[in-house]
Amino acid sequence: MFGDLLDQREIPATIPGSRAWWVRVASEDFAGRPTTTTGVVCAPEGAVADRPVVVWCHGTTGMGDTSVPSAQPDPAGELVTEMEPADLAVVDHGVPGMTRLLAAGAAVVAPDYQGLGTPGFHHYGVNTTGARDAMASVLAARGIEGAGVGSRVAALGWSEGGGMALGVAELPEAARPGLDLRGVATFAPGVPGLALRVVGLTGANLVATDGPDPHTLMLLVVNGWLHDDLDPLDLLTAPAVELLAAEWNRRTCLELGALAAEVERREGPLLRHDPQRVDRWLERMAETSAGRVRATAPVWIATGTADETVVPAWQHAYIDAARDLGSDVTHREYEGEDHVGVVFAAQADACGILLDHLDA
Repeated sequence: MFGDLLDQREIPATIPGSRAWWVRVASEDFAGRPTTTTGVVCAPEGAVADRPVVVWCHGTTGMGDTSVPSAQPDPAGELVTEMEPADLAVVDHGVPGMTRLLAAGAAVVAPDYQGLGTPGFHHYGVNTTGARDAMASVLAARGIEGAGVGSRVAALGWSEGGGMALGVAELPEAARPGLDLRGVATFAPGVPGLALRVVGLTGANLVATDGPDPHTLMLLVVNGWLHDDLDPLDLLTAPAVELLAAEWNRRTCLELGALAAEVERREGPLLRHDPQRVDRWLERMAETSAGRVRATAPVWIATGTADETVVPAWQHAYIDAARDLGSDVTHREYEGEDHVGVVFAAQADACGILLDHLDA
């Protein structure tokens, strides 16, 4: 059943004065199909009940079993990230502001998402699946003796996970039974259904001049696999589909990007110059993105003005759509910060805002 704790084991805690557990959780995807996700739960030491909880929705790692944050060394500490091509084996893990959150008495839950270390491929960029994994993980964490996880919850997310966190605020109550969602804070949130309407899926915009972007390749192939009325070959060339079908479960996002660049040099563009059925693709991706329902809690968004991964215009597309729906959205820009830098520049602000919402 959704939110059941299927397995747990205590793991070393990185932050002094805390405890940590690896968990496996029953979840569901955007269509209500049963899935599982793994992850990490951290809490301060001591027998305290009804702790507030922050659920961390991590950024892009990949599509399969090589890209699991909880499987990395030291997954129960502060965020460790590496975006440089020279370090392809590194997978982001940990939580920004973990030390501060634990010191304030909050528990922290960090799901991996379905498909990352569990059966199936990860629903990359599908905000509504990731949001359900987040809430299922919090529900399951309430069953860990010693964690003291209560009902007050806030969501924190970055990039892909920023979109997941925004999706949390749009879930129906049935997807977070008994949980009191107090607020959401995100760094450079990715909301594909809105961003792609800004970009447009024209041939000119799809075909990159500086090499294929692995995020785009993953997003398109995942949606092509998920929806019966979409075909990855509508937007991707045959070499791209063959590459992703062979390597999705064996490579991280950065590794897929390096392989894609090699394939493109040999075989030409991996994105079609003449995309097909664009309107249907945009419709399907919008259906699983945030920005479609009024948020049920206050939302805070941090944008780096130098972000070239989830560019500010894409973030503004969500902000405008959410405000049009009546959502309570606060936005702050961090001058000169890029996609990674904005997390570290804004984490103190984000944690402070969420702790205030949680009365922690």
